[in-house]
Amino acid sequence: MVLNLGLWLMLHLPAYLGLIPHYLQAEGGLRTAALSIAYALALVLNLEVAREYLNAPWLRLAWLALAGNAVFSIVRMIIESTLLLHIYPGYPGSPLAGLLQHLAIVPANAFLLLGLLSMLWAYHQLGLGFTIKWRDYLAIAGIFALLAALLWFRQGLSEARSPFVAARILQQSGLVMLSFAAAVSLILDRIANQMGGGKLALTLRFLTLYTLMRGVLVLMQALFRLMSPGLNDPLSLVSMVLDICWQAVPWFAALAAAYRAEMTQHAARELAQHRASRAAMAS
Repeated sequence: MVLNLGLWLMLHLPAYLGLIPHYLQAEGGLRTAALSIAYALALVLNLEVAREYLNAPWLRLAWLALAGNAVFSIVRMIIESTLLLHIYPGYPGSPLAGLLQHLAIVPANAFLLLGLLSMLWAYHQLGLGFTIKWRDYLAIAGIFALLAALLWFRQGLSEARSPFVAARILQQSGLVMLSFAAAVSLILDRIANQMGGGKLALTLRFLTLYTLMRGVLVLMQALFRLMSPGLNDPLSLVSMVLDICWQAVPWFAALAAAYRAEMTQHAARELAQHRASRAAMAS
């Protein structure tokens, strides 16, 4: 993530300061490659974790669904790539680009919601005594209030004026799914807090951060689009900050999968050491 953001800033900051021309396609190519790698790492690690849960169907489904989210997110990265300018001039920002983008976002959000719900149900079935606090309910109510505001003031959404009815419906459907996923992630974050630390708690926190940041960024973009037409300028400060945040988001999904996979590696090392010590004592 640090390498991704560092290289992008090395390209973008001199253009922002007016020292060099803005190499939009170079930045876009770097962004697409780096974020595709992030989601590819998440995909591989999610599948690896899912294989551990042969006898735990809900957790297996959760990690397979998160892998599905990674697959459609990679498709989204390719669809959003500025490299497609070589194939279709004027493609970025066109109505077709918006339609194709949300054809990838909606299944990605559906898989994310399925994964989080399956994980929540699996932990509920364990009966570990986790409880939801009143402030969690307030936060969830706040999420749905923001969703209602977004749908009411939908002119701030990127596809509000799309000539494709499907694009407008898909964007609103994706927002509903993302809001429900954010609400579930808040409950998972409460479970992480009650775990008292550890890699599993970090996994849940990064999943929460991945989901909530996406929702917050969509809301911020909608508000700025309503209040400030200058947001569309790629060299504005607001655009730069939002772009940095959007590039950090996929790495949170990869980090969540990495911390969970690391648990298995740590357990394997501990088991190997335990067996070696027992063999030494026996000899």
